[in-house]
Amino acid sequence: MTTVSASLIVRDEERFLASCLQSLQGHVDEIVIADTGSTDSSPAIARGFGARVVLFPWNGSFADARNAALEACTGDWILYSDADERLRVPPGMTLAGQLSRPDWAGAMVKFRPKTGYTAYWEHRLFRRLPGIRFEGRIHESHLKTLMAHARRQGLAIGKSDVHIDHYGYDGDQSHKHPRNLPLLLDSIASNPGRPYYWYHLAETYAALGRLDEALDTGEKGLAAASRCRDEKDAADVNLVAQLVARLLIERGGDPSAIIADALGRFPDDHAMTFLKARWLLRSGQPREAIALLDHLLAIDPDDVPPGLMAFDREIFGSHARELKAAALIRLGDVAGAGTLMLAGNRA
Repeated sequence: MTTVSASLIVRDEERFLASCLQSLQGHVDEIVIADTGSTDSSPAIARGFGARVVLFPWNGSFADARNAALEACTGDWILYSDADERLRVPPGMTLAGQLSRPDWAGAMVKFRPKTGYTAYWEHRLFRRLPGIRFEGRIHESHLKTLMAHARRQGLAIGKSDVHIDHYGYDGDQSHKHPRNLPLLLDSIASNPGRPYYWYHLAETYAALGRLDEALDTGEKGLAAASRCRDEKDAADVNLVAQLVARLLIERGGDPSAIIADALGRFPDDHAMTFLKARWLLRSGQPREAIALLDHLLAIDPDDVPPGLMAFDREIFGSHARELKAAALIRLGDVAGAGTLMLAGNRA
């Protein structure tokens, strides 16, 4: 019988933790939590759900904390999660049943990163083996060691029917920026080829209102991460490109080369398609913008399959309608713009 350990790191998560642990109950055989210094009721909540709590003094490395939790797990498989996430297993299925595959070294879940977004594939399940460990002070990842094991053993990475919904990006994130900024700067210094570090650093600068630094960081990130190691890195390069394109549009620059390059990598990057429509409208090409927006409006976000990227569902709805209405007004069709917005309000 396949057994599964849920592995988490926690610090002052009493707002989220009970709901997370409740979602895990009945689906995993044990819950192991590395607590990195909570001063709230998180440890008591965890123990109330039967979780084993490992006290791990914070040392500035999320990977070290994550690995401390792994060391205490005993299951055949690991599901790693965070307190601000919720597990969903479809009715009639079991997590252990999904993982009873001798040819799998790990498996992905359908991960929704934020309320109102589509899901993408995220590597959250893997066999408990000493050689599979996390690396990185922030945005810690086990993929390097997992993929190396899979290659050595001739094993696959599967796609499960399991869902994880993330709620930690809902609401104000400003309290995290002072903590993340030095970690990201240090991580880029040691691993400049990882595009997600550049994306998060640029987004952090933008959120802090340091737009010149955000744009400079994004452009440096595109240059540093131009040689992608795998598809996931390529998708993260597109995240950097989205940010740079958005800032250029807002600041009156020309993002056309960046947009073309990103859509060449991922033609189904719907967020970049929306930015291209914004750029076309801004550069005096409303008809071309409308063609792209009609394409987005024809997509049902419920039908967008998980891929390597998640998308704000509103780019297939209100955002696209509002931009199309602006394009219609630019063409002198004020009545058409009004009809479009009324139809959207009724929907």
